[in-house]
Amino acid sequence: MGHLLTRIKYCLIYKVGVHFPDRRVRVWALRALGYEVGEGTYFADDLVITLAYANRGRLRLGRRVAIGPGCILVLTAHANNSKVKQQLTEKERWITIEDDVWLGAGVIVLPEVTIGEGAVIGAGSVVTKDVPAHCVAVGNPARVIKKVGE
Repeated sequence: MGHLLTRIKYCLIYKVGVHFPDRRVRVWALRALGYEVGEGTYFADDLVITLAYANRGRLRLGRRVAIGPGCILVLTAHANNSKVKQQLTEKERWITIEDDVWLGAGVIVLPEVTIGEGAVIGAGSVVTKDVPAHCVAVGNPARVIKKVGE
């Protein structure tokens, strides 16, 4: 029964807190779920984090990170009850977004990715692998097209 109550608690914190209109409550909710959120970080109230309540994974959002509307951070990636699940390995469940990163609207970040300090990810991009610091990456899959400021 205790495990079920814990799952319900985390579900409520996520569903209500992460989508609350006030930014401070959204940040509090992520921290209450055990995620690291740096000072000055902003994310829209429609941010989606795919997570398993039993093992929520590791999410680190640095300082002054800006996450646009409609973004998805994929901490859990598995085939659920499909027979395919037996043939695939589950991802490790971590995402690191370093200081001063900007994710444009609709960006999807997959598990086991680090986005380096000062990087910019273009709207609608799908980040499948690490993005170096101070780079602009766009597309599906996201690829670096230039350094910030070039």
